[in-house]
Amino acid sequence: PYREAIARLELTANATEEAQRTFPAILAPQGAVSLEFVIVHCREPLDWVEADLLPIAPSGSRLSFYEKCGEEPQMSGAVRSHFASVNVVSCRDPIDGPRGDECLGYLAHLVTNYWQLATFTVFMQADPHDHLHFPYLANALKMMAFGTYAVPFLSLNGARHVRSWTPCLNAVHEAIFGEKMRDAVGPYCCAQFIVQDAKIRERPLAFYQRMMRLVDGTLDYDLCSAGKVKRSTHCYGMEFTWHLVFGEDYEPPLRQDDARLPLPLRLKFGNEFVKRDWNDVVLNPNTPKKIVEEVNYDQMTTR
Repeated sequence: PYREAIARLELTANATEEAQRTFPAILAPQGAVSLEFVIVHCREPLDWVEADLLPIAPSGSRLSFYEKCGEEPQMSGAVRSHFASVNVVSCRDPIDGPRGDECLGYLAHLVTNYWQLATFTVFMQADPHDHLHFPYLANALKMMAFGTYAVPFLSLNGARHVRSWTPCLNAVHEAIFGEKMRDAVGPYCCAQFIVQDAKIRERPLAFYQRMMRLVDGTLDYDLCSAGKVKRSTHCYGMEFTWHLVFGEDYEPPLRQDDARLPLPLRLKFGNEFVKRDWNDVVLNPNTPKKIVEEVNYDQMTTR
């Protein structure tokens, strides 16, 4: 077992060195691999940016807030010095229209920056703890900092949707892809993910412009309701289809079962196999034992 363990360790070390040597040229042939965080914000507290994101974000990443409610998020000096840039982009919901939620911000970023995207973009809501586990995000970001990350699309949230097919989902799917749903969808929930620029540009700019028109107030009707709605049902439908936009199957495998993912990302929480405090582990357990000093077989009886 010892020699087998050493052999596996050497194999991992060699694979890591090969990834660090080859991935930059593959991912960013015209320059350095880059990273941007896109956060869609509307009055949510942002203390988590410094408390939870800053410690795990690679230095020199870009940070962009798509501001939907007219605020100007204030970041500390520590945040501004850590990130290469901190931008606030106005992204208001349509007047008298339904709330576009994160979809409007995500699509505004994709459409506006289609040709200038970072190598990897992390799309996040402004209350990310509701759905994702930061240790899992930390694993992906550590791999990026180490030069060993090359996953084209990665869902970040821990929970999954049940397999779903509804007339509303089908209508949104048909509006996005130009065809009816071929099967029920069952992705990871709630629209927080990392995606590579090359994966985004596998679809033309016009595709994302068409998606954006579903949530920016261009349509004067709702695909899923005869009346006026406060929250865009189109955006809710997109929550079930982002993975299809970026080339995943209708029901992608669990991360634990996805052989395409490197081992640090084949987890749900990101740290379920990590133990930092060993004080509660008995290294030399006191196993109960019975000592038999002498057996007198002459006094034994049988039945």
